[in-house]
Amino acid sequence: MGTEFLECEWPMLVRELPVGWKESAFLTGAIVMEDGPLADPEKLLRLLLGRAASDGSLRSVVAHARATGLCDVSNVALHKREKRCADWLEWIVDDMLAETMAGLPSSPLRMRLVDATCASRPGSTMADFRLHVTVELPTRRFTRAELTDNHGGESFERMAVEPGDLLVGDRIYGTANSIGHVTARGGYALVRINASSLPMWSTSDGARVDPLVVARRLAPGEMTEIPVEIRPKSGQAIEGRFCIYALPTEQAAKAQKRTRRTKLKRGKRPGKCSIESAKYIMLFTTVPCKMMTTAQVVATYRLRWQVELAFKTLKTVLKFDELPNRLPDTGRTWLLAKLICALLLQRLASRHEAIPPSDVAAAA
Repeated sequence: MGTEFLECEWPMLVRELPVGWKESAFLTGAIVMEDGPLADPEKLLRLLLGRAASDGSLRSVVAHARATGLCDVSNVALHKREKRCADWLEWIVDDMLAETMAGLPSSPLRMRLVDATCASRPGSTMADFRLHVTVELPTRRFTRAELTDNHGGESFERMAVEPGDLLVGDRIYGTANSIGHVTARGGYALVRINASSLPMWSTSDGARVDPLVVARRLAPGEMTEIPVEIRPKSGQAIEGRFCIYALPTEQAAKAQKRTRRTKLKRGKRPGKCSIESAKYIMLFTTVPCKMMTTAQVVATYRLRWQVELAFKTLKTVLKFDELPNRLPDTGRTWLLAKLICALLLQRLASRHEAIPPSDVAAAA
């Protein structure tokens, strides 16, 4: 999505925006004056999305706006306005995602892949922003998004949960409190764990479960499960299933090699426990046996690659992680504008709207 497409198809894009998006510009403080070239919400949004879509500089964006007759504004004025627009763009993102959620069909299990990705400002050696998302399957549409700074931890507790939702997350989401948040709202959780990340107790004798002791009973390629419970800091114990799949010998060797390489890259010495754990896929889920077999639990977790694909699309196609802004407030505006571009493209794709190449459009 570039500036040419925005110009040619702007009326079509406007139809995809939520009701009240113009009024929210004033409510959120993005526009506080009643005259001037940036007092029009439509022109302002076109500038913000045009910059995000084209990855252009402030100077190139305002020069393009002047040449096309959109508005005559300086790059300094646009930069100052960017500082006030993040809350407005966040309002648009939230409402677009709320409309997506409302349009989803009801189902006994609605799968939500949960994950986060990071972005850094120019010259930064750390992650400055973290985007937390849920991706609905099978459409791979974003149904929830929250942009935080680097201190925004990854947890299911950030997510709105509806009865029947199945939230699938990696190891970082596998805490008793995070899972308790999902269970208390009528949802189900499926998370990957390692030998020590999630304390579990056997429901048969109340003894503490050692995941590796259970896993060692399996031959390569076998899987099993045992009923367990976890104990959040507040509330009652939560019953669930500890599912283990022993990777085939060749896959296990690759997984152990990958674990050693990752640990060393981070300056850590790989421990015996982590190396041994790499031979297994260890999962905890609150989904009952009658709804999902052990094999289906393992197969469902493997669908997490879909959220990685969604992130790759954001970063390779829309260059989500290549911030041009050094300031936190303008960086937040830029990232949210990128996210709106991604949501618009998803909506157009779901409606089978053709996006013709610029040269074809010009020839027409």
